[in-house]
Amino acid sequence: MSVTTTPTTDSAPLTREAGTRLVDGWAALWNGDVALAEQILAPGFRLYFADDFGGSGSAATFGQAELTAFISANSHALTGLTFAAEAAPLVDSERGEMAVRWCESQGDGGDVVVKSGIDMFAVTDGRISAVWSLTGNRRFAA
Repeated sequence: MSVTTTPTTDSAPLTREAGTRLVDGWAALWNGDVALAEQILAPGFRLYFADDFGGSGSAATFGQAELTAFISANSHALTGLTFAAEAAPLVDSERGEMAVRWCESQGDGGDVVVKSGIDMFAVTDGRISAVWSLTGNRRFAA
């Protein structure tokens, strides 16, 4: 998947369109396109897990390098899984924040949901500067 984003400046508000592009890039990153990290993640990026994730411990945090290393190192375990947003993000233009519900699925049509969650994003200068992620072992009701 090829995703491109157009960075905005502090004076440009975060739009739903820009938020959707960033969320699409975030999903593509988790689907193995680690080259997107430089494009969509802001300098100083931090990912905060609200739950124990893969043995990393409760409330673990990753920077850009740790996130891409984690995705790369676990690509064999992630084979057959697809990460996707379940809807367009909810965007707060004034605060530069957004939230999206996502799912991790497997199967030919992505018909078996393995996990789901909610990610809350802070966006700075058109790139993701922080994500707070809550993961569950069942699908959120639509």
